[in-house]
Amino acid sequence: MQNKVIFKNLSHILIHLFLIANSSFLIYAQSHISTQSHSGAVSNVAYLENSDGSVFSAGNDGFLIKWTEDGIGEHYQISDLPIKMIARSPNGNEIAVYESDGASLNRVSVWNWKNFTRKFAFRFTDSLTSLAYSAKGTYIICGTASVSGAFFLNSSNGSVIRNKIKGNTGVVNYVQTSDTENSVVMYSPKGILSYYNLKNGEKKESFNTEYDLSQFCMFNNSRFGAGIRENELLVVLAIGNTIGRFPINRSANPVLIGSNSSKDLYYIVNENRQFKLFKVANDRNKAVIAPEIQRTFSGLKTGESVVCANLADEEIYAGTNFGNVYKFDYVKAERVDVLQALTDKMYDKIYDVAAVGEDFYFLTPNSIFRSSYDNANVDRKASNSGYTNIISYGENIILWSKDSKKAVVMMELSSGRTTQLFAPVGTVQVLKLYGNSLIDVESNSSVNMIDIQSFKKKQLYQGTSIQDAILFNETDLYIAKSSGSSPNVPLIYVNVNTQETVPLSMKGNVAYSLSFDPNQNSSEFYGITIYTNAQTKKLTTSIFAYKPQTKAYRYLSSITDEDSEAFASLYGNVLFTNIGKSQVRSYNLSTRRDLLYRRSASMPIKTVKTQSKMVVLNRDGSISWYNPSLNTVLADWYLTTDGSWFKF
Repeated sequence: MQNKVIFKNLSHILIHLFLIANSSFLIYAQSHISTQSHSGAVSNVAYLENSDGSVFSAGNDGFLIKWTEDGIGEHYQISDLPIKMIARSPNGNEIAVYESDGASLNRVSVWNWKNFTRKFAFRFTDSLTSLAYSAKGTYIICGTASVSGAFFLNSSNGSVIRNKIKGNTGVVNYVQTSDTENSVVMYSPKGILSYYNLKNGEKKESFNTEYDLSQFCMFNNSRFGAGIRENELLVVLAIGNTIGRFPINRSANPVLIGSNSSKDLYYIVNENRQFKLFKVANDRNKAVIAPEIQRTFSGLKTGESVVCANLADEEIYAGTNFGNVYKFDYVKAERVDVLQALTDKMYDKIYDVAAVGEDFYFLTPNSIFRSSYDNANVDRKASNSGYTNIISYGENIILWSKDSKKAVVMMELSSGRTTQLFAPVGTVQVLKLYGNSLIDVESNSSVNMIDIQSFKKKQLYQGTSIQDAILFNETDLYIAKSSGSSPNVPLIYVNVNTQETVPLSMKGNVAYSLSFDPNQNSSEFYGITIYTNAQTKKLTTSIFAYKPQTKAYRYLSSITDEDSEAFASLYGNVLFTNIGKSQVRSYNLSTRRDLLYRRSASMPIKTVKTQSKMVVLNRDGSISWYNPSLNTVLADWYLTTDGSWFKF
């Protein structure tokens, strides 16, 4: 067979020119346009008929990407959790998203893509099995893994519409309304196709069909349904009768592609570094024809496979477990096509940032380099041998790895020579610099102090469920912990000389991210606590200030949600935090001015500040530059794989 290479629509150079020409739009929209791939597996691909022709991909990295017909992707991160499902509203502007940690957190949120704002969010106690808009967009229908089954949400405000269907539907993993929204069809893995009247909530019809079908979908204007069970592809009529059984290799991770706008059913079968596209046609006698191969594509990387796909008019968009998105047509061809993804890895990831004077050190998977906003040169200082975190120490740096037992080292950048400071006994959760000492939290069970000059390591406290610690002065150690362990409080005091331990009377389920500025004569330190609000009974995350002299605390800011990964960082008299996950805000302790900074495409995870500039490290490994006194983004910088900055 003759190989044919399918090239990308635009080269990187043309993409960069496109970005420059549209820079004013990016500043307003705060999105990022490129062909960068998802950093984790693609979980869903969604297309909307009679829209602008765009396709959305969602990933385990919490990003949504809008792919236009010319192959350009507009990126925006909406969650720090994996996105499991997405559904597009018929209005063309809104997207419903199911995000989950795979355990207790299951949330459906609706986003307006024009202004990148969240319209509302609804939290479920059970995981979701399906997510769909009704045909006119009146409802968002959420199938759940509970006896209650499907929930109908009002798409305008997120409220639950009670008794839309009389009785419980039970678990359903496919839902679709009629064009008029007068009726709805649901498939239950128990082997039932049910039709309901949405005007009165009554069940119209119920048909027995094949049970336990995965990837159930309907096609040809809902005349047929299909799904996979074990090593068979089964096709059924809308009234339940089975009209087709075809062998399918389940170990090849087949992906069904069904659409009401398509007369036929398509599916993909993965092979070693390639995949094949099959079509299951049907005739007017309600019979289906055995699968026929349409296309064969090669070009996947070793271990890469298609995990989701969707029809978009005359083309198919497919996402892979490596985070790539592919686009191809389904016209029958005998040749093997070498397929090139819309996506690629354009940027390197920045792991950590540390300030040095008015410059910054940046740590990437392979390198340590120095740069600044005014001098954008990438000054490579040394190679990185597997570390994830960096601390500046005079003209040297300290390298360590979070959640690892990797030895902590100091590197002299002038010579590249490294000196081992200590070998952790447990995994390092927290490492902080205080003068010529390091405070180290290991395995959530011990707090240690390491003298950088003598390499002596001293255990200051041993306990359970330790989250963080600060040495407020030479004798006073404060430890943040879970209140579920003894002593049953989130904050304790330890005298490092006498080992006296005092539980502090602060309410909360857990405290973490303790911060103070040792260069300032501060009377308070700051941190974050999560507690159950006595009035609302909901979890609340708050920034607190604690005054050791009076043993009193106060709240500076709160949100009604659980944010266990938020940070609090004090620089002088200004406290920075990303509480709420989406944006960084600062609170001036002297003037009480609260400033909310506009965010870039990715969510912030750390702030580092010098006298004149602030760098925000984003979850996707990019950085955003700010003047700390202004809320607008000066620029977003991505480090390209060839070691240079690309600026937006």
